[in-house]
Amino acid sequence: MRRRCPLSEPAGTARLEGYALRIALPANRPPGQGFATVTAAPGRSVPGALFRLHRGDLKALDAYEGFPALYAREELAVLAGGRRVKAFLYRMYEPLRPAPPEAGYAKTLREGYADFALPAEVLEEALAETEGIHS
Repeated sequence: MRRRCPLSEPAGTARLEGYALRIALPANRPPGQGFATVTAAPGRSVPGALFRLHRGDLKALDAYEGFPALYAREELAVLAGGRRVKAFLYRMYEPLRPAPPEAGYAKTLREGYADFALPAEVLEEALAETEGIHS
């Protein structure tokens, strides 16, 4: 994030309630590497990092995230510091199919979770859902 968005700053962690983390691809895409997204899942939640996004970084972040071809950029309420705040997130277009990530991408996700001291169980569960799937 620091390389893509040098003007933006970490602002803590948050939890997106009512969603689950998935590693997937849109069903209408050819087989390939899976990427992280969230899908509606009552009773579940996804931890994440918050950033104060500088307006000048938005174009670079959109390009990196594959907006608007792969992901939609949405504004949703997240729980941060005991209160609800609005945050932008990128959510893959549905319907989805599980797709395993490349090893380097999985490593990057794990490093991000560790950097922000996020509970790794959520990520490991999403990664495990793709085991044995050949893309």
